[in-house]
Amino acid sequence: MDRLQQPDENREAFVRRNVGRPGLVANGPTLVDLYDRIAKLEQRVEELSARND
Repeated sequence: MDRLQQPDENREAFVRRNVGRPGLVANGPTLVDLYDRIAKLEQRVEELSARND
């Protein structure tokens, strides 16, 4: 698999694809954890917004 970020690939997808490759993604596991937390927060905000509408 190519080590470069693909033109149609966002940074999150690149990090997730290369999380286990040492030296390619600095703190890959930490970044993936942050992406997961952000996704959960975004989902929670959507749920709360829908409840208030």
